[in-house]
Amino acid sequence: MRGFISQKEYEKKMQDVAEPFLKQRREDFWLERETGRKIHCVYYRADNARGIVIISHGFTETAEKYKENIYYFLQQNYSVYIPEHCGHGRSYGLLKKNSPVYVDFWERYVCDLLYAAFWAKKREPDLPLYLYGHSMGGGIGAAAAGKKPELFQKVILSSPMIRPLTPGVPWRAAVCIAYIMCCLGKGKNYMPGQHDYEGEESFAQSGALSEERFSYYQKKKAAEPDYQLGGASYGWLKEMAGLYHVLMRKAYRKMHMPVLVFQAEKDFYVSNKEQNRFVKRVHKNTDSLIHLILVPGTKHEIYHADDWTVQQYWDTVFRFLQS
Repeated sequence: MRGFISQKEYEKKMQDVAEPFLKQRREDFWLERETGRKIHCVYYRADNARGIVIISHGFTETAEKYKENIYYFLQQNYSVYIPEHCGHGRSYGLLKKNSPVYVDFWERYVCDLLYAAFWAKKREPDLPLYLYGHSMGGGIGAAAAGKKPELFQKVILSSPMIRPLTPGVPWRAAVCIAYIMCCLGKGKNYMPGQHDYEGEESFAQSGALSEERFSYYQKKKAAEPDYQLGGASYGWLKEMAGLYHVLMRKAYRKMHMPVLVFQAEKDFYVSNKEQNRFVKRVHKNTDSLIHLILVPGTKHEIYHADDWTVQQYWDTVFRFLQS
């Protein structure tokens, strides 16, 4: 693949090659869907753009984490817009900085993403618009595609959070507890096992298989307070249960565009079983060409795996976009 950045001397290649290339093509701006609540967006301009990709990032992530991914999109002549979700990065939040991840209603994520997507389409109306969503961003992206299917020509969902996993606690019990805590006025509190940012995370417990790719972003995160998000709140889990309900009961019915879903074999963040159910529902009830690809041996962040896997992953993405 053109411009591929291998694990060998990864940090040096990112700093010497990818980062300068991206910097020359970067534009930061803010959108306001609601007065006073600014959505931080980053735009990367491709040379001779053949299309636009809007990226919907995952839980506790920021636009900064996706620089390698964005670099590959630009190499293939796709411009990129990446809005940061409420409470993430430099976008507005409903709580103070470095606090639990919280949202008052799941549709806030979806409406913000669609607002940015419509803005991008209005700015470049002659280019097709594609959606790439990872993890929580994949769930948000699927809901957005179901809400406004005419907007996206194709959709890529990488380890999408159709439903999060709740280790040690059955899903229904975890959601029931979250609802009770919200009723008690504790929806903005951390769930058990969740906490403030405590410094560099453990590679072994991460969703990555490439320590070089993992460490590169961890260093950036440690140096920038805006990237240092805490864990999940009761309110967040309650709303993700609402998002799950909409995905499985409503959104899948309207996803008529081609959809590509990547599934990590060893995912301990999101439910593969629910991904399978979602894909079957889309396939059965719409005329969408939906494809599920199980990537053997991978953890949640497939794009942060070993070189061979990452190359195969991106080759598949671009064949799908260009078919």
